[in-house]
Amino acid sequence: MASNLSKPPDLAFRIRDYRAADFERLWQIDQLCFAPGIAYTQMELNGFIMKRNAITLVAELVPDEAAGGPASAVERIAGYVLAHPVRRKYARIITLDILPDARRLGLATSLMSACEERLRSLGCAEVYLETAVNNEPGIRLYRKLGYEILRTIPEYYSSHALDAYQMGKRL
Repeated sequence: MASNLSKPPDLAFRIRDYRAADFERLWQIDQLCFAPGIAYTQMELNGFIMKRNAITLVAELVPDEAAGGPASAVERIAGYVLAHPVRRKYARIITLDILPDARRLGLATSLMSACEERLRSLGCAEVYLETAVNNEPGIRLYRKLGYEILRTIPEYYSSHALDAYQMGKRL
């Protein structure tokens, strides 16, 4: 799947709620972001998105008519975040996926901030996530956003015998 994104300094995007028509694109992005065995199957991703109270926010590039960008909203999706509030006290970030050529443009920070605001509005006071111990860019991002490493989970990604950090922060 090619995505003809350039990296202009004035990139414009909007964050919106997930729509059913987005599913295939979100799954494709997940496949690009994670190795086989770590990336979610369609059934797994659908189950997370459809779970009661799930929050799925999508970063959609705003079309630049002069640049002749992708026409449909689904083609303009550059990333998303998926979270589950748990008992209205805390939440878990299930995944944060950004197309490789759309990284380092502020999309991940914007998605996480919008998601955390939504979680706060639901009464969540804490948020947790898991990330591979070798995901240095992700760990840097999460630390920048105020997350701390709470513990190491041995072989969290069992198909790769890869540990994960559980990270969290107070909202």
